[in-house]
Amino acid sequence: IAAVSIVIFVRYRKLKLSAILIFVSLSEVLIILGFAGLIKWNLNLPSIAGIIAAIGTGIDSQIVILDESRMEGESMKEQIKKALFIIGTAFATTFVALIPLTGVLEFMNVTAAGAGLLKGFAVTTIIGLLVGVLITRPAFAEIVKRMGK
Repeated sequence: IAAVSIVIFVRYRKLKLSAILIFVSLSEVLIILGFAGLIKWNLNLPSIAGIIAAIGTGIDSQIVILDESRMEGESMKEQIKKALFIIGTAFATTFVALIPLTGVLEFMNVTAAGAGLLKGFAVTTIIGLLVGVLITRPAFAEIVKRMGK
């Protein structure tokens, strides 16, 4: 997180913007860990890797929102709408790719080789993606809208 924070600050050169981006990412991790505790999910090494993957996609999505909001020529509402469409498409692609690893489709004999070992990774990543798309990305988009005004 420290390395990501430094890269974000170097890219945008604004402490307030960088701090908000990192704060939203940390709150996403807190929500993921809270949900994992709620369902009594054992966090093993693949699960922690899933949390790291969720952080990576979260930072990427927030950068998409920031960069789209800086485009000239369209209203802020249209820019955010376009950014959220990009994020939704990336979410759908990743979600569909991870489903076979969760073991949910075993009744149809649809599994991936070694899926048992990667179940924690897949489930934790999907939880992180859902938290991001449903909670933290819209919140970050609203923060960016208000900062733009």
